[in-house]
Amino acid sequence: MRERRPGADKATSGLTRRRVLKAGAALGALPLLPGCDGQHQPDPAERSPGAAGRKPNVLFVLSDAHRAQALGCYGNAHVRTPHFDRLARDGVRLKTAVSNTPICRPYRASMMSGRFSHHTGVLTNRTKDNPGMDASGAWIPGEQPTLGTQFKRGGYSCGYVGKWHLGNVRLDPGPMRLGFDDYWAAALRPAHTYYEWNYATSAEDSVQGSGRFRVDVETDLAIDFMTREHDKPFFLVVSWGPPHEPFEPPPEFDHYPNVPAPPNLRAAKSYTKAGALLSLGRYYGLVEAIDHAFGRLLKALDAAGLADDTIVVYTSDHGTMLGSHGAIGKEMPYSESTLVPFLVRWPGDVPPGTTLNMPFGAPDVLPSLCGLAGLSLPEGVDGQDFSARLRGLDEGPWQDAVYLTSHVPSFMERPGWRGLRSERWAFTRTQKRPLMLHDLRSDPFELRNLAGADPDRDAVFDEQLKLLMQAAGDGWSLG
Repeated sequence: MRERRPGADKATSGLTRRRVLKAGAALGALPLLPGCDGQHQPDPAERSPGAAGRKPNVLFVLSDAHRAQALGCYGNAHVRTPHFDRLARDGVRLKTAVSNTPICRPYRASMMSGRFSHHTGVLTNRTKDNPGMDASGAWIPGEQPTLGTQFKRGGYSCGYVGKWHLGNVRLDPGPMRLGFDDYWAAALRPAHTYYEWNYATSAEDSVQGSGRFRVDVETDLAIDFMTREHDKPFFLVVSWGPPHEPFEPPPEFDHYPNVPAPPNLRAAKSYTKAGALLSLGRYYGLVEAIDHAFGRLLKALDAAGLADDTIVVYTSDHGTMLGSHGAIGKEMPYSESTLVPFLVRWPGDVPPGTTLNMPFGAPDVLPSLCGLAGLSLPEGVDGQDFSARLRGLDEGPWQDAVYLTSHVPSFMERPGWRGLRSERWAFTRTQKRPLMLHDLRSDPFELRNLAGADPDRDAVFDEQLKLLMQAAGDGWSLG
């Protein structure tokens, strides 16, 4: 695939010359603040929704806990993902897409609103720790526009299928659906029972059943909506539960009994290395199962003659550790937790077979999708419109690093950690001290922690993190 990046490496703005000179040789390319490359951002009036002036459909497919490392197009030679790999060949693959707060609810609120988790008020999965949620666990975005409301205002028919995790799903059309009023099949809890299903279609009605893999049922619902006669373009979110645990793939995809161990796999108190590998193999089975379902969505678009007029996006809300570094679950600052796939196809507008190296986060989803579709951009978002970059143009904003955060992690003391991620570097710290620094170019499995080895180098990243936090409006103080 062809890789895109903007010219030569640049020095970090806002740092003292002494520190840059002392650390520069060790650091190589240093990350920059968003938008500090001086490039022109097109006025919204200059944006075109496509070469023919058409308004595209949008199919946005979101899975749960699919780390980028578990895809063929991201370099995994063991898991079978032909349909996701086809999407990468037909469009653009984002090499460094991240879950800024790598846990379900915070990611989903950020994706929906274009805002960081400390601005959405959704900090963790636990309702009591979320000031932006009411006592029932419903997210209250207030007047802030969301993906659904923005596309609805732009003349779209908006539908939602699958896991919601932002509050009650027994909803009639109205504000709590966040704009997804035209088609509603949101999964009632538990969303991770993969051979039983129960979907709310209104405040009173639901559809339920058992026996089939629930992703197949959700794919049927999605195809039903996409292939209906629409008098306006559609915007559809399909939110799958797998490959999140339980690791119970359909039998036809449960064929990974001897997967090789990643170099950073470690045993822990709660599991053996053999047990971690067994889970990893079944995780791969779930990944292949959702790839198969994704292929059905692509085939349905082809059969209905909709493929050329539809933006297709695939991503996930966060990754999962699965024994890497002796950890399980998410919320960790390692790449297995924070790095997610992000693939975009739009024939004729997004150049095929390209890789975008620019870091990209959850708050960038809303403005970038609006930009691709030619919709106005709402005020008050933290993310940026990178639609020009997705379309292969050397214009519009660029960011060399993204800000990461975990506010209430379950594995460490409050108030959590903050970090930054560039194409090359991953840096994390607590309030008291630098925690981890990895050179991803030479150490992709993050085996050599460089934090503490060179105080001047740590200081460079500390200052860059402070600038990113300042730009994000995060008042968390560093020690």
